[in-house]
Amino acid sequence: MNQPYDSVRRRILADASSGFPEQVRVVLYALVSDGGSPLAALNYLRRQAEARDWVVHSELFDFADLTSTRSERPSWAEVERLLRNRDVAGVVAGSEDEIAFAPADKERLRDWLRSLPAFAKYPDPPTAGRSDGTRIPRRDA
Repeated sequence: MNQPYDSVRRRILADASSGFPEQVRVVLYALVSDGGSPLAALNYLRRQAEARDWVVHSELFDFADLTSTRSERPSWAEVERLLRNRDVAGVVAGSEDEIAFAPADKERLRDWLRSLPAFAKYPDPPTAGRSDGTRIPRRDA
């Protein structure tokens, strides 16, 4: 059920005037599989999160092959801990493939996030495999 605009507007104004607006805290996660620097990917993810007014709690990355499992990635364990402890509400990564590559693993990841509850946001990747941060134009654009 959609709330009338005035009702939503009043709630937003009340939250802002209280001095304690609800903040959505997220963790950024990048998988670097091409041997490049994670800085370009993390900067892109930070801009995506901040554009949504989310607060970046942590920025984590792993150097690993795209097909590696999450358990093989040291920084992913910290992402899981932050989500389980509800230190953050979600994870922002370049793509779902960077977290879970196999279809069955993707389904397990989605089920796990729903069970917490937590969310994952996957903006278009900035590099599409390039470590220099340049974008490859999408074919459908």
